[in-house]
Amino acid sequence: MEMKVNNIKGSGIILAKIRRFGGFMSGMVMPNLGAFVGWGLMAALFIPNGWLPNEALNELVGPILNYVFPLLIGYTAGYNIHGQRGGVIGLFASMGVIVGSDITMISGAMVMGPLAAWVLKKFDQAIEGRIKPGFEMFVNNFSLGIIGALFCILAFLSVGPAIRGLVAVLTAGVQWATENHVIPLLSVFMAPAQVLFLNNVVNHGILAPIGYAQASELGKSIMFLVDTNNGPLLGTLFSIALFGRGKAKNTAPMAMFIAGIAGIGEVYFPFVLGNPIMLFATMGGLSVSLYLQVLLGGGLIGVASPGSLINIALMTPRDAIFANFVSILAGFVVSAVIGMFLLKTFGSGEESLDDFNVSGRKVKSVANFAKNVQNSTVNTVDRVIKKIVVACDSGMGSSALGASVLKKRLKNEGYEDIEVVNSSANKISSDADMVVTLESLMERAKISSKNDKVSFIAINNFLKDEDYDDTIKIIKERNQKGKANAITQEKVFSFDETILNIDNILVNQDYTNVEDAIKACGEILVERNYVLEDYIEQMIERNKRLPVYVGNHVAIPHGLEDSNHIIKKSGVSIIQVPKGVHFSNGEIAYVFIGVAGKDNSHLNILSILSEVLSDEENIQKIRQAKSAAEILDIFKKNS
Repeated sequence: MEMKVNNIKGSGIILAKIRRFGGFMSGMVMPNLGAFVGWGLMAALFIPNGWLPNEALNELVGPILNYVFPLLIGYTAGYNIHGQRGGVIGLFASMGVIVGSDITMISGAMVMGPLAAWVLKKFDQAIEGRIKPGFEMFVNNFSLGIIGALFCILAFLSVGPAIRGLVAVLTAGVQWATENHVIPLLSVFMAPAQVLFLNNVVNHGILAPIGYAQASELGKSIMFLVDTNNGPLLGTLFSIALFGRGKAKNTAPMAMFIAGIAGIGEVYFPFVLGNPIMLFATMGGLSVSLYLQVLLGGGLIGVASPGSLINIALMTPRDAIFANFVSILAGFVVSAVIGMFLLKTFGSGEESLDDFNVSGRKVKSVANFAKNVQNSTVNTVDRVIKKIVVACDSGMGSSALGASVLKKRLKNEGYEDIEVVNSSANKISSDADMVVTLESLMERAKISSKNDKVSFIAINNFLKDEDYDDTIKIIKERNQKGKANAITQEKVFSFDETILNIDNILVNQDYTNVEDAIKACGEILVERNYVLEDYIEQMIERNKRLPVYVGNHVAIPHGLEDSNHIIKKSGVSIIQVPKGVHFSNGEIAYVFIGVAGKDNSHLNILSILSEVLSDEENIQKIRQAKSAAEILDIFKKNS
């Protein structure tokens, strides 16, 4: 039994790592997906063999693909790691891979952008607090400039040999598969080459010459249907349109149209870059499609350019119509089925785009639940101030000086443990407890802040010590009251039998939809005299506004902000659903935990729940429990 639990835990850790990597990749690509779609439409219309050929407008297509996209990716990747400074150095370093290669270097930007930003972040952390007031701007600019220049040069010198080596490997693989008559294995080399934007190199440099030689003898060649075969690409996009998330799910149908009808397959590549596991869907569909082409005698008489379904049909000889139709359709179906399986098993890779909300604070998964709920357990006016952002227009000049003045003032007042950072008013950190800025910048700071619990303090002069008097006064009041409140809450709230007992737990239940499961949670709370019956409708309404699924196959339905008047006392209900219940975002919940908190105590209840649910092993135990007593015991031991 212990070995089984360890195996489950081990597989859960591996799955979590895969999802984190997918989320990291997705965070670079998906914010820019709209630009890829826009470019795809322009290419489909204005390239020489497009729908509305235009020589002047066609001049935009190449530079956008080769310069704008890698720079967007590099900036976004760097920004995700180290904010504005990370974005700037990520873009700077990405220019090295662009100039150092004669192909589209999105993949190179995905490496150099985050790497340069990470190094800069480590440097900034190493020198934090060691720079004399007045020299912050000087050090910030020169450190970014020097490190950025080094990475740009490194990228320029290294990317060329790396790409040539990769192309050599792909070329050798294609030639080997062709010579040994194992054409379906071309998918192993072609699918990765496509998403790395090496498709044109492989297609026109390797496959096309072989194809024309075969076509001159046989009147057709399968080689023309390796890269331009739209079936697997469309099948992968179809699975994302059904079971993906966020921008990927919403944009996939348009990408299918551009790739299938307009023949611009490049719009598909970002979807796989954002979730690399989906490469196997395309690879599987392409291998099946190639196998059927060999078996049935498929092929084209020449390169279908652009590779739309229409052009493929026009380039299909009469004796290959059936073979091409069947093979492309099979490639679509197989890649779609594999894609659906991968998305259901490993997730969409967009965890960062599918946040859920707990009392106005966005968190990403049950793994982050404890930290975020804990930070929300004190009312805004009672929360301890732990981090202060001093914000100016640029985030480098006057705010840096102001941060130094405030740090010194806090040190003299005995608050050395409070973190003080400077920032642009447009880039307020989401974990800030207080923002100090000029009155003229107040609205910009409020708009950029993603934390509705933060306090904003207006000052007139960053350098005047007395301008921070009100700030210090508020800190003293908040930190003293917040700490006292936290201590009181810690003593009062726990999972005793009045909140959770064996009668509040159901096991081995089955529901056809989410609403029925939420109703069942609410009915327990009603029957146990925790809430009035109206609370059930509020739980359902809460899920409509924002799904109550919180990750790791757990859902936590609760009421709205104004539910207090229909809550009699605090209570928790737990329902185990072995077959699971499907949410609209494609996730499945096997555990539903209904929460009712009297007088805002739901925040403390959520905090206790998070301590249990942040451990994946506990969740597995709850899912596999055979009785309510087993589940209750898990919460007693961990609360």
